[in-house]
Order: sequence, then C-alpha cells, then structure tokens
Amino acid sequence: MKQLFEDIQVHNSLNPKLWDEENQLLPEVKSKIVDIVEQFEEDLYNIPIDIVDIELVGSNCSFNYTEHSDLDVHIICNFDAVPISPEILQTVYNGKKSEFNKNYPISIRGIEIEMYVQDVNSGITSNGIYSVCNDEWIKFPQPITNITHYDTSEEVNKWKKKIEHVLLFKEKEEIQNAIDTLYLMRRNSIQVDGEYGKGNQIFKDIRNLGLLDELKGALKEATARELSMESFIR
Repeated sequence: MKQLFEDIQVHNSLNPKLWDEENQLLPEVKSKIVDIVEQFEEDLYNIPIDIVDIELVGSNCSFNYTEHSDLDVHIICNFDAVPISPEILQTVYNGKKSEFNKNYPISIRGIEIEMYVQDVNSGITSNGIYSVCNDEWIKFPQPITNITHYDTSEEVNKWKKKIEHVLLFKEKEEIQNAIDTLYLMRRNSIQVDGEYGKGNQIFKDIRNLGLLDELKGALKEATARELSMESFIR
C-alpha cells in the first residue's frame, strides 16, 4: 500500500488552479464557490440559516496540496440568530450538508469540493484560512518545514477490512455510519493536532485508495434501492 508520506508534497506557491500570483483567490473560482453556497441555501427550503462568511481551509489553502487534495468550503453561520437549539441546528445542517455533497459531486478545475456548515462561535484549525466574502486571508499559510510522518498501515488495513465488509452487505445505515465516522475522525484529528494529525493522514490514505468514493457510490445505490419498488402485491 502506498504510504501517505509519499503523497505529501510541499510547494513554493499555492495551487495555481485556485490562486493568482498575488495569492488571491481567482475571481472565477470565487464566483463559482458563491454559486455553490447559494445553491445549498436554496436547497434548505424553509430551514433558516444566517450565513456570515464562507471560509476555505485545508491543503489547498496551504503549500502542501496534491492532486488528491479537495477544497474544504466552510459555510460560517450565526447559530444564535436562529430560534432553534444549536445542537439540533447543527444536526439538521450536517444532514443537509451530507445530502448536498451526495447529490452534487462538484469540482472546480478537477478539485473536489467538500462542504461543511459551522457555527461562527466555533474555531477552525488550519494552516491557511481564506474569507471568500471579504476576499482576504484570515490566516495566511506559513511555509511547511516539519511534518511528522506516521505509519498508518495498521489502521488503514483495519479500515479496508471494515469497508469491504460494509460494501459486501450494502446496508445503507452501515455505509452512512462508515462515511460519517471517517469524516468525524478527520475533523477531530485536525482540531486536536492540526492538518498533519494521524487521524487526518489515515483519512487521506483511505481517500487516496478510492475507498471513500466506493462508500459514497454504494450509499447512492442503497438509497436508490430504498426508494425503488420492483413489485407490488395487493
């Protein structure tokens, strides 16, 4: 299995597919991101949301992007402005976010978009953070000089066996649980140890092996089966 440390690349400049020579987000990329968020807001229908910013984070907002790196788009909302419990609101937004990511496999110049909804009162841990609405860096990424390389082979092999089992039985709830657990592992790892935490490296190894895409494809098929009716007996 290809180890993640072989996939970590450190560049002298930001990804030119997204950023200009002045390290500003390309206008056409900004416009497309705004379109994506507006579509998400439209798909919420009657669910209230108070968007205060759109923030870009992750490897594509730093110098360590690769061909496998996605673009993390965080919709920053003021939960206090909505008369619903923040816990319930986050659960609802998470569900809608998962549904949106599933229904719209969006990419910009070949870079997959991964969207999140986040309360303005919670923090983001990332080497670089860019405000789309203000068109400026909140935190400009620092050059990367020291990366801890973890041996993720044991954990990834366990995940491979788990995913193979889930894909074999094709139960929608188990597939969704596997996807959610992977993303939760990634989120917790980044919040505690930053972008190079072991959990995030495990996530990237699994994604680079194509296993995450297999899970997402299986989830679509399971949903289609659930909504279909092959026969009807009166």
